[in-house]
Amino acid sequence: MMTRTIFHLAAQRDWEQAEAEHQIYFPPTFAQDQMTHAASDIATLIKVANQFYRDLPGPWLMIEVLVAALEAQNILVKFEPAAPVGARDDHFEGSDAVLFPHIYGGIPAIAVGFIGVLPKNDLGEFVDPGDLNQFR
Repeated sequence: MMTRTIFHLAAQRDWEQAEAEHQIYFPPTFAQDQMTHAASDIATLIKVANQFYRDLPGPWLMIEVLVAALEAQNILVKFEPAAPVGARDDHFEGSDAVLFPHIYGGIPAIAVGFIGVLPKNDLGEFVDPGDLNQFR
């Protein structure tokens, strides 16, 4: 069964640069990975964020991506086992039982449902934003 929406974590500066240049967004690891990593839900995105991005400077954006809009742009989405992110091949506990949506291309603005900052708690861990009213 195909999910209608998926979620991607992007450094705010990278997303805003692509938007300012009217370009399709590609994550920094795209050249190495040949895909854009995503998650099927916010809870999984938070696990991925804490595994790979907790110690990297932010802010970080949670981007809701509309699968049908990607497909309309001929951008393939495949649900596959966890894959390395850049040079890192470590994964969170239980990730071997999850199929992740891998976007075989970038994310055009037309495929975005909402964007919001994925917040951190006082311990520096990414947490669920809870109130989606902060998103555009």
